[in-house]
Amino acid sequence: MKKLVTYGLYPFLLVLGLGVCTFAILLDWDVSLTYTYMAIGRFVLLFGLEFIIPINPEWKMTWQSFLRDVKYFITIGLTGYLFKYFIGLIAIKNAHFEGILTSLPLVLAAVIALLIYEFLQYWFHRISHEAKGKFGLFLWKVHSIHHLPDKVYLLMHPVSHPINAIVVMLISQLVFVGLGVDAKTLLLINTIISLQGLISHFNVEIKAGWLNYVFIGTELHRFHHSAKVEEAKNFGAVLAIWDIVFGTFYYQKGKIPEELGVFEPEKYPDSTEIFKVLGFPFR
Repeated sequence: MKKLVTYGLYPFLLVLGLGVCTFAILLDWDVSLTYTYMAIGRFVLLFGLEFIIPINPEWKMTWQSFLRDVKYFITIGLTGYLFKYFIGLIAIKNAHFEGILTSLPLVLAAVIALLIYEFLQYWFHRISHEAKGKFGLFLWKVHSIHHLPDKVYLLMHPVSHPINAIVVMLISQLVFVGLGVDAKTLLLINTIISLQGLISHFNVEIKAGWLNYVFIGTELHRFHHSAKVEEAKNFGAVLAIWDIVFGTFYYQKGKIPEELGVFEPEKYPDSTEIFKVLGFPFR
C-alpha cells in the first residue's frame, strides 16, 4: 500500500482531476458542484492517509497544533483564506467578462492563464523572501508566519497572515477574471491549483519523478519550508517552470529536510500566539 501511494497517488489524482474536468466540460455538468465535490473528496483521502503512513511521524498533527490551526482557519477564513477554493468558485460562477483569452481554445487559454498567474505569484513570493530594506522586511515578516510551524501537513496550510492571503487572492482575480477566462477553463485551472495546494503540504512520501520538473508538489515544496536558507527555494505554487528559468529550483531526490521552520526561531513569535503573530509585521 505504501509503495502504491508513494508512486501512484499523485499521478492518479492528477489524471483523475483532469478526467473529471473533461467529462464536466463535454457533458455540461455544473462546474461549481464538480469543483466542490473534487475538492472535498481529495481532502478526505489525503487527510486519512497522513494518519496511516506519514513520511515523518514527528510532523504529524497533534492536538496542540490542531487547536492552533483552527485559530488560523477562523482568522484567515474571515479575511479571505481558502481562496484556492472560494475565489476559484466565485470566479467560476462569475466568468462572463470578455478578455484577451476568451476566444482562445480552452486548453491553450488555461495554459497561458496559469503561466501568467504563476509568474506574478512566483515574484511576489520570491520578493517576500529576498527583498531588502524596510519594505522587504515588512513583506518577509508578513510571509514568515507561514514558515513558523516546524511541521508540514494538510491542516497547517492556513497558518499565514491575512495580508498574504489577500494579495495572492488579488493576483488570481487579476489574471483569471481580468483576462476573460471562462467558467469551464477556470474549472480546469482551479482543479490543478487546488490539488497542488493540498499535495504540497502532504506529510506522506510522494515520488513524482519527472513531474517534479512540471509541478511544484510534495517533494519540492517540503524543501521550501526547510529551516536552512540555502534549501528554502521553489517559490512557485503550482508550476516549476519559473523556478527553473530563474535559478531557484531545488530538488534533492530521495531526501527530506532535516529541520523545518524559520532560521533563528527565537527572533519570531510562537505560531500558537495568534495575536502576537498578527501584529508581528507592524512591530
